[in-house]
Amino acid sequence: MKSPRPSSDFAEQSEDFRMRIKRLFHVHLAALLFLSAAPCCEALTINLQYPGSPLFSATLDPLAKAAINAAASDLSTAITTSLNSVSPDFYSGSSGGANVTLGFEFNYRNPVTDAQTVISNATISANAVNIFVGARSLGGNTLGVSSPGFVQLDNSQFSGGGNSGGWLGAVAIAESKAETAYKRGGGPIVETAKGSASLGNVTANINVDFGITYGSLALDWDGDNNGAKDSDAQLSNFWHFNHTTAVAAGKNDLYSVALHEIMHSLGIGTSSTWNAVKSGTSWTGAQVLAITGSGANLINSAGDHAASGLMSRRISDGAQQEVVIDPTITTGTRKSLTELDLAFLRDIGHTTIIPSFPSTPGDFDGDGDVDGTDLQTWRNSFAATANGDADSDNDSDGRDFLIWQRNYTGATSFVAVPEPGACVLILTIALTLPRRKLFHTR
Repeated sequence: MKSPRPSSDFAEQSEDFRMRIKRLFHVHLAALLFLSAAPCCEALTINLQYPGSPLFSATLDPLAKAAINAAASDLSTAITTSLNSVSPDFYSGSSGGANVTLGFEFNYRNPVTDAQTVISNATISANAVNIFVGARSLGGNTLGVSSPGFVQLDNSQFSGGGNSGGWLGAVAIAESKAETAYKRGGGPIVETAKGSASLGNVTANINVDFGITYGSLALDWDGDNNGAKDSDAQLSNFWHFNHTTAVAAGKNDLYSVALHEIMHSLGIGTSSTWNAVKSGTSWTGAQVLAITGSGANLINSAGDHAASGLMSRRISDGAQQEVVIDPTITTGTRKSLTELDLAFLRDIGHTTIIPSFPSTPGDFDGDGDVDGTDLQTWRNSFAATANGDADSDNDSDGRDFLIWQRNYTGATSFVAVPEPGACVLILTIALTLPRRKLFHTR
């Protein structure tokens, strides 16, 4: 979503706790046994900074920050986008006797105060994205709020003069240099920094597309919505802080929320590129369509998330799960990255690892299930080709049909199914658990 144009007022920044997330496999991605081999790439480095001290409290922060850091680490492992460094933060152009220098600054939303905050030195290291993390009262059912940072013109660095006849050309050269720098050579386009510069009676419009640089992530510390920070006991009942243990019933998993919100800071639902690849509730990106076959109804009505309840294969083990980037999460559950989450990232300009999954015998079309389409493949291949071969004996015969039947996952009208048991009953109960809205972006 587009944020309001940031102001140029300077705001005081709190002392940061800075942690550099290394490219390490975290426990949630340690089971990535199903990843296909790919050329070695530089991982995205997500620098988390905590402008508020403490985040929740001195007692809760070790577990809370570990969960947020783990989410950043898992994304850093999965995303291989290469981003150029940005330095300096001013760019000059000369043409036809005119010269100009355009300066820039970063702007992000302070996660603790919700105020626009300016960073006057608009430079950043290669492959880095800096995200500020804080907590405050968010209201309603909102668990987290996030957005990417902006690039804007810094009038204090502006200079120029000379022949007005060359002014448009000089500005265009400086504009082009700045855009090349701030697009960073990869990733999505977040927005366009706009302005104008005049010399005499000649005015040049300035439009500089920029990519991901900074971001902001705010978490809710007011679960009872009374406008005040909750006690440690209340926060411990509201949030599940420990990302290494199963999520307790009725609690909201901090790891899952952080994972989702960081993806917003990286352009999911918040960038011009995202907006260009969606049409209403449909998605047009080739990476997602290669998995789903159709883009219809993949996006929520607000246009800033995947559709609620959209399912995909978890990259750690291939199990079906709601995508991380849909707008809600069920209390007492955890989400981790899925095949579609990574495909959405690729469709907005990121590069990622490519998950692959061991095929189930009988899944002849390789779509992750064993259903009637696979049966038709077996029928068409019977005694003719090996396209319906489930037992690796290089033919399609009755033994392959029996394997298809045993592994069948499609509609129950095709095969006999057991009586409802404990697993079915547990699932039925789970479906009635409350869902906590909302991963919200702004």
